Amino acid sequence: MPIACTLPTIAEARAQVEKWQAFDADYALTSERSDSALIIRYAKVDDSISRLRDLVEVEQRCCAFVDWAIDESSTDLRLIARGSEEQLAALNVPMPHNA
Repeated sequence: MPIACTLPTIAEARAQVEKWQAFDADYALTSERSDSALIIRYAKVDDSISRLRDLVEVEQRCCAFVDWAIDESSTDLRLIARGSEEQLAALNVPMPHNA
């Protein structure tokens, strides 16, 4: 499987990045990255849960080379992306600025 975003146009890819940036600005708390995982914690409210599900649905299609998961079992909301260091480096998911 190629390590590249498969959104059909640059405009769609740019729009997805902008959605991530807006989501991170609204809800990002912390992030951590290892060689095999990226975990970003967000404030857990109805809007953040809904928006993160929508974002991850797109990522699962366009960046299927990474395993995407949402953990709603804690007091915060967690995005967990697992893959190789090379795969994680290729993601269009911006790291939160406040993390």
